[in-house]
Amino acid sequence: MIETRCEIEASLAQPLEDFFCELVRSPWLIFHEKVGAPHVLMGYFDSESEAFDAWADLRKSFKMLPEKPLVGTLEDRDWKEAYKANLHPWNFGRLHWVPEWRRAEYAVPAGEAVVYFDAGLAFGTGDHPTTRLCGMRLVEFLDTHAPETVSVTDAGCGSGILAISAAQLGAQSVYGFDRDPEAVEVSAENRGKNKLPESAVAFVHEGLESGLRSAGERDVVLANIISDVLCIYADNLIASVKEGGVLALSGILASEQQSVMDVFAKKAQKAWGKVRVDGRVMGEWSDVALFRE
Repeated sequence: MIETRCEIEASLAQPLEDFFCELVRSPWLIFHEKVGAPHVLMGYFDSESEAFDAWADLRKSFKMLPEKPLVGTLEDRDWKEAYKANLHPWNFGRLHWVPEWRRAEYAVPAGEAVVYFDAGLAFGTGDHPTTRLCGMRLVEFLDTHAPETVSVTDAGCGSGILAISAAQLGAQSVYGFDRDPEAVEVSAENRGKNKLPESAVAFVHEGLESGLRSAGERDVVLANIISDVLCIYADNLIASVKEGGVLALSGILASEQQSVMDVFAKKAQKAWGKVRVDGRVMGEWSDVALFRE
């Protein structure tokens, strides 16, 4: 495993992370241990040539990066341990997200739901604030409704962690889709790791417009996608929510929250009549939730 790394200016961290969120399969991550510590851009590749090609491609969008990063070789064992060290269990209410290798040591309280995952860098692991924000909205809705009557759409499912969470929490019908066929494969693998049958949660290779159309109206619609794409498909997303349902949007920078909220609130009010809107911020990221009366 080839590791590239480069210290970057703090001001560059957010634009890079926003850029990486557009990539369904990204070899990059930004490590920032604590306030005052440097931001480090890291990438992981199978060969040096692949690493340098990827760096050259990244510099086309971020010309302020140095011409070459530091490059080193990691033993497979070292890579696996380094990767695992950066992922930890997380829970909100009765939902727990647990790395696969922590399965034996993590005690899940009786009656609560757990999702085990092992997605690597390529797909969402639930460690990102945008995924957690969507997960929180999901838990809150299912805690105030009879789960066995609730239908859920996970638009742009990535690793499938949100859709699998819905199924583990008892949702009656769960439909996840993604435009990347490899994301759909990873989602299906994670479904198997959690011992869920295909009937509990469907994963389909579809784009946003066709996927929402196939899913039909649902009680909970989760869309953890970048702001620009959310706004382009605002009408489609709003039309996919049942009366009494919620549309939970994330992948939104905190600085963009108000503009996304304005776009969706106006369109939802026109389509639904009555709508309640709120938003949360987690670090540099945020969500927008629209509740259909």
